[in-house]
Order: sequence, then structure tokens, then C-alpha cells
Amino acid sequence: MSPDIAIIDSGINPWHIHVQGVEGGIAFYSDSEGLTTDGDFRDAIGHGTAIAGIIREKIPSARMYAVKIFHEELNAPVSLLLGALEWAIDKNIKIIHLSLGTERETYRNELESLCQYAFDKGIVMLAAARSPDDRVFPSVFETVIGVCWDRGCNETSIRYYPGEKVEFGAYGWPRAIPGLPQEKNFCGNSFAAAHITARVAQLLERNPGAEPLQIKEMLIKMASKNSEQRATF
Repeated sequence: MSPDIAIIDSGINPWHIHVQGVEGGIAFYSDSEGLTTDGDFRDAIGHGTAIAGIIREKIPSARMYAVKIFHEELNAPVSLLLGALEWAIDKNIKIIHLSLGTERETYRNELESLCQYAFDKGIVMLAAARSPDDRVFPSVFETVIGVCWDRGCNETSIRYYPGEKVEFGAYGWPRAIPGLPQEKNFCGNSFAAAHITARVAQLLERNPGAEPLQIKEMLIKMASKNSEQRATF
């Protein structure tokens, strides 16, 4: 059985041809009274839907949950991120995908504490970054698998950066949309992270008892194999 995946992003349109359904979801809002939620996780931006499409293509049996914190643009108060993480962790969702991060030191301790809590529960968290030496939270935490777009990667390859805070690189494009030139489609680090999230789901489907560190070691072996194959051509 495929593990559950929480996609913390702009929501998901489950009827999209690349998605074909989700298990459920939630939307977070911030107002004068604090955080509020409802069940309208429709995606007005398209970003989260594109993330879900990558995952669905690589693992058709994926059990995805839309966790919406972006509404009209791809930024949101960190309080929404914290609330979304708490929700996904409390639901014990096995994989948490984050197409985002923050450089604000004010929130570092709270974010790191939540990521540690997830790690201790056996939850695998993945977060996008801009480069192997980026300093964005939570991708740089040891309890999180950080991923950036590596221009040398194709759709099936992974790059490992030993000694870097952000340890993995991957392909940075989503699935092509019929009638839209790919260069006009979304692209970037978020989609690289989604490609690795899909790999993690595949690994957990085959190894349901694997812990986060074991999953990271499996990814490193995959990346090493990619390097060996490139070297032989």
C-alpha cells in the first residue's frame, strides 16, 4: 500500500487529468483571530496541482492530501506553514512535501522542533531549496531531505551533494501540459523536490517500515548509481 503524502502548497485540483483524485485536504487562513481552516483546497494558482501531477505519474497509487497555505500568490505567513505542519504530523501522514522555506531566524527554532518531532515519529519530510549551499529552513535541517534543481539531472536521475546542507538535486520541470510549450510551464526547485518525493513514496511502498535515515541512504545509493551510469557512457 502506498504511503500517505501531504502536499503543503497552493492546494490541488483533484479533477485535473494529471492528478485524478486526492484522499482529502484542508486549507489554512490567517486573520485577526489567528489561524482558521476549511475544506476548500481548490488550487487557484496551479502550483500544487503540478506538484501532485509529478507524484501521480511516478507512483499512480499515491494517496495524496492537499494542504493549502498559498491562496492568491506563492507566499504565506510562516504561521500558516507551522499550522499545516502540525496538522500533517498529528495526522501521522508518512511523507510531507514542502515546496517552500524561509530564511527568517525568528522561526528557526519552532520549525526545527516540528521537524524533529516528525522525524522522531518516522515521518519523511522533504523541502525545496535554491542550491546545495542554500540556508533556507527547513531544507537545511538534518531531519529533512533538502532538494534543489540540478540542471544536469534528467527526469530519472538524482544528484547527491556530500557535505552540503541541501543534499540532493533533481530535475526541475513538471509534466508537460498539452498545447503549452514546456518553456512556458512552471519550473524550479519545487518540482525537483516533487521528483524526489515521488521516489521516496516508491521506496516506502516497497519498504513500508523504513525510517527517514534509511530512506535517505537509499536515495544516496540511487544517486551513486546514476553517477556510475553517467561515467560509463
